[in-house]
Amino acid sequence: MSATMFGKIPEGASPQPEQFKVQFDEEKLNNLKQLIRLSPVAKDCYENQNRDQGFGVTRQWMLDTKEYWEKQFDWRQVEENINSTPQFMQRINDDGYEFKIHFCGLFSNRADAVPIMLLHGWPGSFLEFLHILDLLKKRYTPDDLPYHIICPSLPGYALSTQPPLDRNWGIADTARIMHKLMLSLGFQSYMVQGGDIGSYVSRSIAATYSECKAMHLNFCMMPKPEDVPDTDLEPVERDAIERSKFFVETATAYGRMHAQRPATIGHMLSSSPLALLAWIGEKFLEWTDQDLPLDMVLADITLYWLCESFPTSIYTYREDFDVPPRKGFYHSQEGLYVDKPIGYSYFPYELIAIPKAWAATTGNLVWFKRHDKGGHFAALERPQELLQDIEDFVKVAWK
Repeated sequence: MSATMFGKIPEGASPQPEQFKVQFDEEKLNNLKQLIRLSPVAKDCYENQNRDQGFGVTRQWMLDTKEYWEKQFDWRQVEENINSTPQFMQRINDDGYEFKIHFCGLFSNRADAVPIMLLHGWPGSFLEFLHILDLLKKRYTPDDLPYHIICPSLPGYALSTQPPLDRNWGIADTARIMHKLMLSLGFQSYMVQGGDIGSYVSRSIAATYSECKAMHLNFCMMPKPEDVPDTDLEPVERDAIERSKFFVETATAYGRMHAQRPATIGHMLSSSPLALLAWIGEKFLEWTDQDLPLDMVLADITLYWLCESFPTSIYTYREDFDVPPRKGFYHSQEGLYVDKPIGYSYFPYELIAIPKAWAATTGNLVWFKRHDKGGHFAALERPQELLQDIEDFVKVAWK
C-alpha cells in the first residue's frame, strides 16, 4: 500500500508539513556495524551469568545479540516498513526557537474524523505505534478512516529537534510543542493517548489546553491516594502493587542516573552501541510479560543510535527523581487534575500498574478496561487490544 494513500493533510494546516522518507546514509550504517564488531563484551563474571538473579542482561545475550546485530539485522527493511506510513516534518516556532518535529500518521478524508495524537515514552519511539497504524490501514481506507492518527517523535527523540542548549526543558515544554503541532495541522480540537513519558506529556496537554478534549492512558504512575482504602482494590490489583513495590526498590537506579547525572550517562551511552544495547535492551527484556522479537528491539536501539537520541531523550526524569519538593509522581502532582474525559487501560504486568480507584482520583475517569496480559510496552505487546481500547474510548469521550 502506498504511503501517499493516507498522506493528505487536512485543509487549514499552517505551515504545510513536509513529507519525506526516512533513509540514513550507507556510510553511517557501515560505521555502526564496524563499531558493533569492534566493541568488546564484558568478561565472564558471577553477575552476568544468571538472569534469575536480577543483575541485568546476561553475557550470553549480549554475545548472541551483538552477532545478530552485526551480521543479520537489516535496518533497510526497517526503513521500508517505516516509509510504508506517511512521514512528515513540521516547523514549530517556540519563542524564537524553531523546532522541526517529525511525525508519522494516517489522515482521513472524512470531515468528522477525530484527531488523535499517540505519544511514546522512553526507551520507546514512534516505532511503537507502527503496528497499530498497520492494523488501521488494513481495516480502513482514507475515505472511511474515523480518525486522524498523529504519532510524533518528542523533542530530543529520533528525527525531531532537540531541546535548546541554553535553558532547562521539562514535560510542560514538550507538551506545549506537541500542542502547537496539533494546532499547526489545522485541528481545533483533538484527543491524546500515551504510555510511559507519553502519558506525562498527555496529562500536561489535557490539563493545560482547552483544545484537547479527552485523554487515554495506559500508564498512570502515582503514589497511593490517602482517601482510597485497600478494600476498593481487586486481588489482581493488589498483586500488581506488590510487584510495583519490588520494581521501585530494585530496578529504578537507571532512572535516578538519568535524573541526577544525565550528562555522564549521556556520554557513556553515546560512546558505544553495545553500551546502548545493554542499557535499553535490558528494559525490553524485563518490562514485558512476553519476549519481543529481536528485530523489534534492535530497530528501536538502532534508531536511537543513528539519531544520536540518548543524551537528549532523558530530560523528563528530573521531574520524577530530582525536583524537590514534589507531591508524588507526575500523575498526582498539583495542577494536573484533568476534568475532561479520561480513559485508562490497565495492563497487569505494567511496571507500576495503578489500580482503577487510584487513577480515578486524577480526573474524570469515564472509561476503563482491565486486561489479563500485557506489560509496559502495550503498543508493541498488545497492539490489537490497545487499538480496540482507543476506539472504544472515542465512542464514549468524543461528543
